[in-house]
Amino acid sequence: MSAKIRCHIIKDLLPLYLDDLVSEETGAEIKQHLLECPDCSEYYEHMKSDFLEKQRQKQEENQKEINYLKKIKKTTNRKVLLGTVLTLFACLFALAVKLFIIGSPNESYYTTYVNDGENSIYVGGVFMDSSSVYSRYKIKKTKEGSRLVIYTCLPLPWNRNGAFNLDIPKNEIHGSLSIGEITAAEDGTIISAMANKLYQNKNPYIGDASANGRLSAILGISNELGSFKNELQTSKEPYGWTLHFENSALNSAVFDEKMKGFSCVLIALTDNLGEVTWNYTVELADGPVTRTRTMTEETCSAYLGSPVKNYAKSPEAVQKLLQLLTDEHGINFYEVHEVN
Repeated sequence: MSAKIRCHIIKDLLPLYLDDLVSEETGAEIKQHLLECPDCSEYYEHMKSDFLEKQRQKQEENQKEINYLKKIKKTTNRKVLLGTVLTLFACLFALAVKLFIIGSPNESYYTTYVNDGENSIYVGGVFMDSSSVYSRYKIKKTKEGSRLVIYTCLPLPWNRNGAFNLDIPKNEIHGSLSIGEITAAEDGTIISAMANKLYQNKNPYIGDASANGRLSAILGISNELGSFKNELQTSKEPYGWTLHFENSALNSAVFDEKMKGFSCVLIALTDNLGEVTWNYTVELADGPVTRTRTMTEETCSAYLGSPVKNYAKSPEAVQKLLQLLTDEHGINFYEVHEVN
């Protein structure tokens, strides 16, 4: 046995020896001692066996922890991937519901009818865009009353109808109901787009040529009777407006009756306009003849049965004027959709 180092010192150094934490010289002395001392050698083998077992157990525990962390990471990645896929699907589903079911507001439609019923307002129309189909409607409150908002969605194989027919309960309506440019008044009167436009473009002064042009365009005089040139008399009363038609009329009776109706509307909606004159050419058997006719404020009032200027007090009054001319005198007014 080595005389250099005693057994109890060797045993104290063995843990460091196992961990290779001793110097090279000390390690050589311990190794030599173990070769010469059976007791310390046996003690070392037991210690080494325990050390290796602990090392093995520690490695197993570390591996288990690594495996667990890998499992957690894999599960987390799956959850993240699944969450991403579900989120994408939810977004696509929401977009599909928005585009094909819920829809969005659409004001590009022609109203084909608005009728007043006992408990409902009946509205029908056609969308200008062929790719729009009816989805639903809402009644929104406004300062003036309420407004109809129509929603459209994209077409589906089983839903490609570009028209709509609505039954709107009156208890959903607050005051009057605006339907595009048409208004359903509280008393059930349906005010046409033309009546609303005419009222909005009332002209206080016949000398305003632009305002005159807007009124005649809304009425569609040139569309109905042909192009004409204007002559205004603004120097003295009664202030007048003369329309010189450029084309020949086929039927003077029809021509004059329509101009009587147009004259009543123009005199009603132009505050200081006292008379409307028109002249045109009619083809007779003996050749063309020039005709001149005039409607004054007084003759318009007699024609209507009440003061003509009273029909400009409200949109309802303008609608009443148009309806009176249609019902009593057979003068039909056709909507002109494109008016600047």
